[in-house]
This record gives sequence, structure tokens and C-alpha cells, in this order.
Amino acid sequence: MSDIVRGDPDTYPAWFQNKKTTRPLIVSRWVPIFLVGVPVLVLLAIVIYPTIWMFYHSLRDTNIQGLFMGNHSYIGFENYATVLSSDRFQDSLVHLVQYLTFGAVFQVILGTVLALTLYEFVKSNAIRTTVLILMVLPMMLPPSIVGTLWRFLLTPSNGAVNQALLDLGLISAHIEWFNAGVSLWSIIIADTWNWTALPLLIVYSGRVSLPPAVYEAARVDGASQWKVMRRVTLPMLKEVIAIAFILRFTDAFKFVDLVYVMTSGGPAQSSELPTYIAFQRGIREFAIGEAAAYAIVIFAISAILITLFLKYMKRVMKAQGFA
Repeated sequence: MSDIVRGDPDTYPAWFQNKKTTRPLIVSRWVPIFLVGVPVLVLLAIVIYPTIWMFYHSLRDTNIQGLFMGNHSYIGFENYATVLSSDRFQDSLVHLVQYLTFGAVFQVILGTVLALTLYEFVKSNAIRTTVLILMVLPMMLPPSIVGTLWRFLLTPSNGAVNQALLDLGLISAHIEWFNAGVSLWSIIIADTWNWTALPLLIVYSGRVSLPPAVYEAARVDGASQWKVMRRVTLPMLKEVIAIAFILRFTDAFKFVDLVYVMTSGGPAQSSELPTYIAFQRGIREFAIGEAAAYAIVIFAISAILITLFLKYMKRVMKAQGFA
């Protein structure tokens, strides 16, 4: 018995002693190099190199001709000064705050409410599944299709939205959805319809994963459903809701498609967002250097805001004993 414990070769069965391995049991040293190296190369190719390229050209007076001919010159931070002092850029930041507040934040709140309502009050799994599928369908449509669809729905003269509001008696005259001051709200409506399903799915998945024992203890203590929701469910879902918000927040800084399809930033630049201006300056007007400066500034603003939000969430979690 002691020989077996010490691993004496003579104690092994004959079939094991005669077994010949055709390859080493340890994988080739090239396997981990390949598994790590390929993602690093992809990261360098699609993230790090374009970022360095943008920063390089943001310091130069690059246009489309100079980009291909190589005759651009160094101008320092002149492009950044142009961007930051531009009334157009400053107005677009106001539009971005409006979109974040009434678009991204509202979508997270609405998605959270729908997810918890669906889980807590709908007991039939078939109905839950059907509702989730219907909610996810808009998210699967291409932005160009969503923009075109909502341009028809919001047509001032004979659009379905105006007609429905008139039939319900909520308005007395047609709303000009694509006029200055209203056009951005049209985009927010279309985007909310398109992307509310994302926070809904995230929060719903988080709610499904919460331990049932916590709720059984709360019921034993006689807590009402509303108190359980407020004191148990929402605090335990804070990290999940924060993830949903960060995803929608980052999407706001690359929001171009619906703006381009529905309003093209107009009328009179009333629905422009910073990323759309960068798209216009770089792709449509060929001011490569200035567009690169726009991209770097937008990246810096989003990175700072997300870092501050994460620090705030970490402090909240730590204060409540979740981190």
C-alpha cells in the first residue's frame, strides 16, 4: 500500500506501463503565445494605432489632399483651440447633455422599470418570453432602418404619431417634429424605442440571478412588496444598473447614425451632437486634422466622465457594504 502511495512504477498496471504517449502532456509553448498574441495584435490594429494616428494628425493641418500627398505641416494645438472655441461645438455639448439626460438616462430608468415589472408581476413564463422578444426586436434593426421608419412616423402632415395624438385629443394641431428645437426630441424618441431593450435585458438578467433566500427572509419578516423592491432589489441591482448606464452613456459619444438619417444635424444645426460634427468635418468636408481633434476631445470628455461615475459608484457601494 505504501509503495502505491509513493508511486512505485512496478505497482502500475501493465497496460499503463506499456502505454506510449505520442505527444507531451503539456501543450506546445506556441499555444499561449498565439492565444495572447493574436488579441494583442488585433487591439493594436483597431484601437491603439488609430488612436495614435488621430492624435498625430490632430496636431497638423491635414486635409484629404495632404493626407494622400503627405504635405501636411505641424501646427501644434491650433486644431484643439478651433474646436474648443467653436460655438457649433459648444452648442453640440448642450445637445449632448440633453440627449444624455432625456435619452440615455431615461432609457435606463424605463428599462429598469419594465424589467422589474415583467419579473415581479408577470407570472407566466410564456408571456414573459413573448414580451422580451417583442422588446428586443427594435434593437435588432439597423439604425438606418430605424431612422427611416421614424421619419415616416413623425411626418408632420400625415404621420402616424401626429394622427394618434390628434385622435386621442392630446394635441389640437400637428407637431412639426423636424423643426428647430424639436428635431433633437424626435431623435431621442426614435433612439429610446430602439435601445430601451438593452438596459431592460441587463437588469432583467440581474434580477433573475438574485438569491431567492433573501426574498424568503424578507417575506418571513413581513416586508411589503414595495419595501422589498426599495430596500433589497434596487440596492442589490445597483452595479447592474450602473453597467447598463455606462453602455448607454458610451454609445451617446458615438451617436451618428440616427442624426444623419433623420435630421442631418438640422435644421440650423439644432440637432447636432459632437460626434456628428467630427463626422461632418472629417468625412464630408475633409478637414482631417480638425476632425481628429474633435475625436480626441470627445474621447477625453467621455473618459473623464466615466471615470468620475465609476469612482462615485464605488464609493456608494463601499458605503452600503457591497464593495
